[in-house]
Amino acid sequence: MLRAVAVTLAVLLLGAPAAAPRGEDRSEVEAGRRAGAQIERTLRVVTDPATNERVTRIGRAVAAVTERPQLPWTFKVVEHRAPNAVALPGGLVYVTSALLALVRTDHELAALLAHEAAHVALRHHQRMEREATRGNLLVLLVAVLARDARVAAGAQLVAGGILSAFGRELEREADLAAVGYLLQTPWHPVGVLTLLERLAREDALSGGVEPGAFRTHPTWDERLRAVEAELVRRGVPLHRRVAAGFLRLSVDEEGSVGLVQVNGRTVVRVSGGRTRAAEVASRLDRVFNEDPSPLDVRAVGVLDEWSVRVGEQVVLVVTAEDVRLFGRDARDLAHEYAQRLREAIAEDRRRRALQGS
Repeated sequence: MLRAVAVTLAVLLLGAPAAAPRGEDRSEVEAGRRAGAQIERTLRVVTDPATNERVTRIGRAVAAVTERPQLPWTFKVVEHRAPNAVALPGGLVYVTSALLALVRTDHELAALLAHEAAHVALRHHQRMEREATRGNLLVLLVAVLARDARVAAGAQLVAGGILSAFGRELEREADLAAVGYLLQTPWHPVGVLTLLERLAREDALSGGVEPGAFRTHPTWDERLRAVEAELVRRGVPLHRRVAAGFLRLSVDEEGSVGLVQVNGRTVVRVSGGRTRAAEVASRLDRVFNEDPSPLDVRAVGVLDEWSVRVGEQVVLVVTAEDVRLFGRDARDLAHEYAQRLREAIAEDRRRRALQGS
């Protein structure tokens, strides 16, 4: 059963022997490897080189900024239709292919791996054993094996997105630690928020059963509020665009013509080559963070000067060189730029609606 596998991963994790004293990681690593071997006898490890390179590269960069960079961190993807992830003692992290498919950007993948790495770096396995959480999971495993009607409720505790087997305090601690880790990497810490938001939507769409008295994890709302508060506390603006991968901007050039692209499609062609295109993209970057509506984009003429505005922000002023290069008057160019930007924003919103973003 899909949910049963997730429960089994968690029980394998909890069944590992206690870690060695602080400063000695050998027995902890061995415990994790033994549990990992059991997982790999159950689930097929993905061997695609590009997938493994991406997960390993990002995972190791995140692990390097944790409290325990010296561990032999290993990141693997296993085939499974249920979105889940598990961190084993000693730095062995498994992500299912279904969860990897839900991740939209490297920012969100870094957030996922940072959350899992936090469980290891903060020694959550040892704390779980001291708090005797193993009993609850064994009850859930029995329910799965018995095909009890309450299975969906119990399994949700360990199979809901990146929930592994950790209780309220430890899940929240891992979420907040992930924010701190990502601030020390090239990836955006808002990825923690956008990933949790997406997983919460997936969980709602899957019709998961309310775990009620079996709940040992924070609710999605609790986790989202805690992460939002941590981002605000650290002075990180809650702009989701880059982390979630929408309204992506890039620049290119064709000879002397600069190209501004949204989601890989050229929407603005200007004189001045890549340098001018980069200036326009920089202004768009700021206004795109506010997730504008297509209706916010307009061409504005003041005396002989025509510009394109998004809201009240001028993102592009049509120059005499634009007019000369393209053989069009300033008014026509401004209206064309505005229309293409409106179309790009509208298309991006349609795509996000279809994808549930």
